[in-house]
Amino acid sequence: MVEAGLAHSHFGNVSKRVGDEMLISTTGSMLDELEGQIVTVPIDPTSPDELDVIASSEVNVHRAIYKETSALAILHGHSKYAVAVSMLYEPGEQIVPEDSESIYFLHEIPVVSGGIGSEELAKNAARTLRDHKGIVVRGHGTFARGATVDEAFVILSSLEHACMVKYLADIAKHVKINKEVKQKR
Repeated sequence: MVEAGLAHSHFGNVSKRVGDEMLISTTGSMLDELEGQIVTVPIDPTSPDELDVIASSEVNVHRAIYKETSALAILHGHSKYAVAVSMLYEPGEQIVPEDSESIYFLHEIPVVSGGIGSEELAKNAARTLRDHKGIVVRGHGTFARGATVDEAFVILSSLEHACMVKYLADIAKHVKINKEVKQKR
């Protein structure tokens, strides 16, 4: 994720469901050096788990997604274009990709709201990811779910690609319109 520009070393998180538990990166862990920075926590804890304190600040979001979807792996990134494009949309709106591959693969990209690790984000992400494999959190980043970590990575990469193409296409359209207006004067 870090090497592909989908997250900075200390921002973002990863998890993998194993039965009734999940392996999840710890808060502030370096995503490009995860050895020793993964903890195991229950998906449906009966009481607060002591490892929740060191687990990712998004642990409750991962739990909600696992409870509401068929996900076996979740990746959360902070890619540049997805964050920038998300700020042009209101929660509940959909980013419609411009390129044919993204349209085919993602269809549309829902934009959801919620603060870092908040119950609002957990609820919105889980609900939306029931029908989509990837979402963008307004001003925050992306979440992707998959049957495997590799599948979630493909989705995360596809979200950023779609947002990059959308951003660049929108700029090109703006430049073209301005050029046409100037030519008519």
